Amino acid sequence: MKTRSAFTWSLLAGLAVLVAAFVPVGWRMLQPPPPSSSPSPSQSTAAGRAAELPAPWEITRDDAGGVRAFGLRLPGSTLADALALWRDDLQLGVIAAPGRPAALEAFTDRWTGGGITGRLVLAADVPAATLQQWQARSAKRETFEGGAQRWHLRGEDLATALRGAVTGLSFVPSRRLDADTLRSRFGAPAETLPGEGATRHWLYPALGLAIAQDEDSGRTLIQMVPAADFERRLRAPLLQAAAAAASAASAASAASAASSATR
Repeated sequence: MKTRSAFTWSLLAGLAVLVAAFVPVGWRMLQPPPPSSSPSPSQSTAAGRAAELPAPWEITRDDAGGVRAFGLRLPGSTLADALALWRDDLQLGVIAAPGRPAALEAFTDRWTGGGITGRLVLAADVPAATLQQWQARSAKRETFEGGAQRWHLRGEDLATALRGAVTGLSFVPSRRLDADTLRSRFGAPAETLPGEGATRHWLYPALGLAIAQDEDSGRTLIQMVPAADFERRLRAPLLQAAAAAASAASAASAASAASSATR
C-alpha cells in the first residue's frame, strides 16, 4: 500500500536535524494527517480520555528527576501505559526508512490535551536482533512513499513490545504556534540554536525538552527525552549539524573566492 506524503512544507528542511535524533520516528512526524472522518465509539472513548490530559506546556518534574508530560512519565512509562490512554488510536509496529535502522514506533494522530490537538509519536529502544525477529515473523508489511516500510507485530511480539519503556516522544501540534506563544507557554529556553532556513531550536535541558519552530510557517515540533539523555539525543546532534553547516559554508565561500581569483 502506498501512502502519499503532503506534510513536507518548510518545516522539513528546518527540522531535519532534530528529527534525526528520532529517526525513523522523524519519518512518521512528516507524514500527512489522516483524512477526517466520524470517530468510531472506541475512538470517541479514547478521545474523551485524551481530552483530560494537560496541555503540551504543562510539564512537571518530580523529586527523582523524572518528567511528566503528554500523559506519560519519562523515564517510567511503558508502551502499555500509552495503549491504556489511546486504545485503538495507538498504532504500533516496526518502522524502517531507506538508509536508516529499523525501530519500534508507536503513534496516535488524535492526541488531545488542554485544547491542543496533534500527532504524538513515541520511541522505544529495542535491540536490533529482536526487531529483525519481529520483522521476519510479521504477517503484514506496508510500504510508504519514499521507501519507508512498517511491519505489523504478531500477538506474542506485540505483548513483548508493550512492556518496552518509552524513551522519547515527538509531538507536532495541529495549530501553528508563533514564537511569542511558545515563550509565554513554555518560558524562556536555556539555549537557542539556529537551524536551516527560518528554523530555530529552543532547548530546555532540565526538562529534556527541545522545540523546533519554523518562524515563517509557524510549524512546530516538540520533542522530549529523559533529562539524563538530553545532551546525547537532542543537543549533541544539533551542535554537530551546526558545525557541519558552518564548515560547508566556509568551504563554499573559499571555492567561490578561488574561482573569482582565476577569472
